[in-house]
Amino acid sequence: MKKPSRLDYAYAVGRVRALERHLVSRSVFNQAAEERDLFGVFKVIFDAGKFHEETLTIQDSGELDVFLDKEEDILFRTVSEILLEDSILNILRSEERPEEALALAEDTDYPFIRDYVQHKIDLGNLKMLMRSKYLDFSEEGFARMMLKGGFLEERFLLDSYDLPFPEIGDRLYATPYQGAWNSAADALMEKETFVELERGFEDFLMDYLRKARHIVFGPEPVFSYALARKRELNLVRFVGVGKMNGLLPSIIKERISETYV
Repeated sequence: MKKPSRLDYAYAVGRVRALERHLVSRSVFNQAAEERDLFGVFKVIFDAGKFHEETLTIQDSGELDVFLDKEEDILFRTVSEILLEDSILNILRSEERPEEALALAEDTDYPFIRDYVQHKIDLGNLKMLMRSKYLDFSEEGFARMMLKGGFLEERFLLDSYDLPFPEIGDRLYATPYQGAWNSAADALMEKETFVELERGFEDFLMDYLRKARHIVFGPEPVFSYALARKRELNLVRFVGVGKMNGLLPSIIKERISETYV
């Protein structure tokens, strides 16, 4: 089958540009975290975004999971209607299995999408590196967990294993990950928390996806919107479950990552 031209994506890009206007900002999630009860949390998010009204009737985590699963199904139905290549849809479906996603991405001719998956592999490996060192795992154990196919070479990661966190940061100077690594390492050493690691790496990926907003034609805006919406649904789950479990607003807010808008 002939590959679609970028101009063939004119309708799809127009459609996601309209959908992007309904994405929820980080500030809205922060506001929702301050609400006193579950109804208030979902009312703030519902008013800012595009969700079915049943959001406001959710009472527990089971109902929330069912609702969000439905929303993700709707998302993938919408994306499948406007994506002109099954390969891109398959990459989206396997995005949480980045090695599998990379194999699919390498068969396409879209560097933006391939590079996103490679960044995800790199960040996954750096996350495992920091956690493994902190938990005093063996280098061999870390090597078995490493994902293949990122920009960072396997030898680079293994040679970094016995180094202190700041020295690993120095070695990352020629990569786009140095700032995120150093912030995460500082937080871990000063506060013994992985919050900065998780949020900072999510922020990096979202910053990368935002670049698709400047692509006029092609599947990249659809790909990025789909991942932004998936992240939004994850944040709805996190804030909702956090409120159900009685977490303080400050604890919820420090874990809310950047959003697409």
